[in-house]
Amino acid sequence: MMKNRILILTGVFLEGIGGPSTLLKALNLELIKRGYQVTVLTCGKRKQAKDYSYPVKVVSNKWPSFLKSFLYLIKGFWLALKSDIIYNQDLYTAGLTALLIKRFLGKKLVTRFVGDSAWEIALNRGETTDNIMDFQINRYSKLIERRKKIRKKILVNSDKIIVVSNFLKELAVKIGVSEEKIKVIYNSIDFLVVPSDSKVDLKKQLNIIDKVILTNARLTPWKGIDMLIKIMPELIKKYKDIRLVIISEGPERINLEKLAVDLDVEEYIFFAGRVSRELVVEYLKISDVFVLNTNYEGMSFVILEAMKVGTPVITTKAGGNPETIKDKETGILVNYQNKKQWLEAINQILDNPDLAEKLVVNAQQDLRRFSWDDLIKKTILVFENA
Repeated sequence: MMKNRILILTGVFLEGIGGPSTLLKALNLELIKRGYQVTVLTCGKRKQAKDYSYPVKVVSNKWPSFLKSFLYLIKGFWLALKSDIIYNQDLYTAGLTALLIKRFLGKKLVTRFVGDSAWEIALNRGETTDNIMDFQINRYSKLIERRKKIRKKILVNSDKIIVVSNFLKELAVKIGVSEEKIKVIYNSIDFLVVPSDSKVDLKKQLNIIDKVILTNARLTPWKGIDMLIKIMPELIKKYKDIRLVIISEGPERINLEKLAVDLDVEEYIFFAGRVSRELVVEYLKISDVFVLNTNYEGMSFVILEAMKVGTPVITTKAGGNPETIKDKETGILVNYQNKKQWLEAINQILDNPDLAEKLVVNAQQDLRRFSWDDLIKKTILVFENA
């Protein structure tokens, strides 16, 4: 008998403009085409749920945190009664709800693991400076250890784990997940449409007449945007009218804006904030290089976007980045926060159009490795074997 009723548990879906929610929305439509019944439980505003052709059930963000989690749990249990498979998208409220549903209702549980929430929270709050692998071994406060224990329980008790890179597979094993439960399924952006004509003239809007460096990353400490701002004085000295455009938001924004002022480079830096995926594409099209100075990455959706649009990529050797970018073939890999390497790599691309073109052509050909058809087939296979 086909187990075709899937309940997707996720915290961010309706207002999510990042890679995971974009990919999930496209995946849901593909699953429905193949005969699956999809229901989503998420948080947000009910009126936004009406935009979807399948059921999207909502718990309002207006509730206090504890009550919101309780309501999410109750709705999750009710919806799970009419579901065969629970597809869990994160390790917060959704993950705990999924774990309890499996325990009390015996439903099959598939979890998509794209990052360690316990480590991210600890790093954001200044509770650790350890890298993500060391974090799994070292001991911390009772609060941190409790967070680690909860997300380990969710992962270990899932029937199957989907990860987006071999790096994340290694991380899951380090947390305590048995290797045979884990399936690596690379991200894909084949469904992303890149229009040939631009609807907006961003260069004119931003008063840019020369070089553009673009980054698209949540403004958190491990995304290293501070270093990109710190190398701007040298880049300005060489290229004069150059701009660093920063897409997204996050807790570090005030500190980064202050750093730009302190270095007297604020007129060369534009904080775009959160923008739609369509606008991300427009920013990529006007950029001479896309940069991602990150200390940790599962598999970056924004790097794949840059590859598809045709913007040369520089990123770090961290996490899943070396699985996405082949150094000096489809982009340039450098060490996290290494100013000298970053300046050299940016200069290489800006000074050498032939090199930039070669990287772009190779990258667009290499996108075949990140196939949408493969992602769908492999995901369905995981559901069938859960």
